[in-house]
Amino acid sequence: MKISAVLIVRNEEKKIKRCLESIKWCDEIIVVDQYSTDGTVEIAKKYTDKIFITQPKGICNPDRNFGISKSSNDWILLIEADEVVTEELKNEIQKNVSKKDFDIYYLPVKTFFIGRWIKTCGWYPAYIPRVFKKGSIEFEENIHTNGKLKSDRVSYLKNDLLHYSYDSINDWIDKFKRYTDRYAIEYYKKGLKPSFKNFVKEIFMRPLYFFVIKYILLKGFVDGWRGFFISVSSSLTVMFSYFKFLEIYEKNEGRY
Repeated sequence: MKISAVLIVRNEEKKIKRCLESIKWCDEIIVVDQYSTDGTVEIAKKYTDKIFITQPKGICNPDRNFGISKSSNDWILLIEADEVVTEELKNEIQKNVSKKDFDIYYLPVKTFFIGRWIKTCGWYPAYIPRVFKKGSIEFEENIHTNGKLKSDRVSYLKNDLLHYSYDSINDWIDKFKRYTDRYAIEYYKKGLKPSFKNFVKEIFMRPLYFFVIKYILLKGFVDGWRGFFISVSSSLTVMFSYFKFLEIYEKNEGRY
């Protein structure tokens, strides 16, 4: 069975070559570029001529359905620029896809944070559906969702997809800005209203909840300062997203 790799990118010149090298065995590579201003597209052209330029959106999901629609094969490998398919995973994917026993395969993700594999905080193994038959998953525009499954013929692979999430604290700060911007917009679009109850919930209760879950229950302390940072960053993401939501609400609705 032939496989199309679909990749949504923006300004990934530092990471995209490593990713593309790991998927050049695919029968087709589709790159949807969200108007990169660096050398991302030039690098991608060395691996595929199927490159589509769209407007920047801050997240991948809005363009995933589009990228999939441009593929010519029945099977999709969905991947991001900071991810790598190992030789072992490649062989496992090809073997299972040829069997036609399932429509969707979840991959275990092995995530690295500033050069070290994070085994705690719920980061490993974080299974995500990344190999699937076209039409078996539909993606929404929300940030960080795995899509709506249209089939219950699901299986799990054993070999890890390598995810090099953040190379530095500055890298984390850049993504933190984008993600909290998007979460704030989603709050507003969903009709969330500022209130004392929501303030307490989003600024105190949920941040504390996420920290306790990740650092204590999911043993983030085992990963040293990285585990502590990841746990705190989960709390900060909730807090700053709500503060940014309040800013958006005031600009559009007036003071409350």
